[in-house]
Amino acid sequence: MTTAVTVSRIRELVFENVYDKLTASLSAGTVTAAFIDDIQTFPQVVINPATISVDNLVLNRGTKMYNAEVEIEIFSKKNKQIDTITDEIITDFTASESSYRTANMYLQDIEDTTEETVIWNNTKVHMKSILVNFQLNL
Repeated sequence: MTTAVTVSRIRELVFENVYDKLTASLSAGTVTAAFIDDIQTFPQVVINPATISVDNLVLNRGTKMYNAEVEIEIFSKKNKQIDTITDEIITDFTASESSYRTANMYLQDIEDTTEETVIWNNTKVHMKSILVNFQLNL
């Protein structure tokens, strides 16, 4: 008996894989599922829930093609840390492609945004996002 693939399970799978790999590989920063606003811990790397879409194409044996986009936000008090962490994350994703493939997650592209500066709690905070796209064949 096979387990039915649900969008909820795909979202969990993507989050768990990204979270586990980044937690293990990043040299600086707290990896979390949400911005920690009750304490001023920086840098923070926030992994947001994946946005899932389903292609109508049905592959062999009823396999469907899913697309998952994960937004990773980086918050830091130091401008230079943003670029360092961004480079580290992109390097980790490209170096871990085979590991993601074992979970049927195929890296499609990585895009980083321009840096922004905001004032949070009377503190200047630099922020940047990285969008990572996977194709999943399940």
